[in-house]
Amino acid sequence: MDTPAAADWSELPADVLGLILLNLEFPDLFRSAAVCKLWRATARDMRRLGLYSRAQTPCLLYTTAAAGPRAAVLYSLADKTTPYTVPLPDPPIAERHIVGSSHGWLVTADHRSELHLLNPATGEQLDLPPVATIEHVRPLYDDTGNLNNYKLVYYDGGGNSHRSNDDDMHTVTHPPETFREFLYLKAVISSDPSRGDDYTVMLIHHPYLQLSFARSGDKKWTWIKMGNNECEWFEDCIYHDGVFYAQTVHGAIHAIDVVSASSSFTHRLILKPTMGELGTLYIVRTTEGDILQVLRVTEEDEDSEHKEERTTGIGMFKVDYKKQDLDEVDDIGNNALFIGTSYSICLPVKDYPHLMPNHVYFDDDYGYLVHRKHLRRDVGVYDYTNDTAIDVWNPQPWLNWPLAPLWITPSFTKTAKYS
Repeated sequence: MDTPAAADWSELPADVLGLILLNLEFPDLFRSAAVCKLWRATARDMRRLGLYSRAQTPCLLYTTAAAGPRAAVLYSLADKTTPYTVPLPDPPIAERHIVGSSHGWLVTADHRSELHLLNPATGEQLDLPPVATIEHVRPLYDDTGNLNNYKLVYYDGGGNSHRSNDDDMHTVTHPPETFREFLYLKAVISSDPSRGDDYTVMLIHHPYLQLSFARSGDKKWTWIKMGNNECEWFEDCIYHDGVFYAQTVHGAIHAIDVVSASSSFTHRLILKPTMGELGTLYIVRTTEGDILQVLRVTEEDEDSEHKEERTTGIGMFKVDYKKQDLDEVDDIGNNALFIGTSYSICLPVKDYPHLMPNHVYFDDDYGYLVHRKHLRRDVGVYDYTNDTAIDVWNPQPWLNWPLAPLWITPSFTKTAKYS
């Protein structure tokens, strides 16, 4: 009996091939382009037409000296073999600071401290409102009308909110190129900008780690004035079903609704302060719908030359709104968490089989980075079962500054389909 001829996969109809490629993560999609001309053309058309929208396993995004200032590198947890170099548009990524990562987009601050959204997978960029429109910021010009400095005025929505003019308040002044290092802590995007024009960016910023937001199309930032008697000092924020949940350094949680088309908003305190300042706090919504407060503890490594910080402990606590209290969580089951500069998120391992269950993937926070720019980055994976942390990569291949490595879930969907 004759042996049947091997199947010639290069003869698959383009529509059938497209359905197959749509289900591949991007490392396999990129490799498939090397099979033959048909596969290469199909993969290219899927990306060009904005048809490739498969959910991706998170990647570590970083820069290297070899890739140069106009490119970034993606290390995929779905691949773990070949880092992928991604070309980026001007201005060079080396001039940007990254103050947030959500839905595959980076929130970047340029050399003038202006904020922009950047999708490193597609190269698309979107401008955010000018930094000078933040409530507490005053641009200062020289005699010829050129921007010379920014002044930050210290007041908030609580005990420091009463003022007659800026001269009555404490102020600090920075040149535009360094203002970003002082002003921003973290930025969170409500939804993928490539999937519609109704996204909102929530910004945690100085003074006193307050909140301001900007909807798509806004010309200025809107300050969220709390109006209570205490300064809140926000540390993290997530978005769910039209509401931002912003958490303070002491564990209080505020629900903030900015969905309406006007510049108005509503907010309410839904959890009283629950913790002291024991470490860095993150807020995460689990796949079951619970809200977790995640405490990250770091310590100086006495064996390192510069006493670099390393994550030594992570604790998790489930929020009980009725009791206004926390319950310690022993494990997160078949889930994995991501925390740091990136959006704090919980992912089910059944949908992302390349992730490790009951593990926490972490990178450095931007507010920490600016004080230790050229030291080793604290990027790793924490085993919540055994209370141990390991490096993602050793020795570390990335540049430490200004674009420090951070977790990102690539999005290959383009804002303008069929363009």
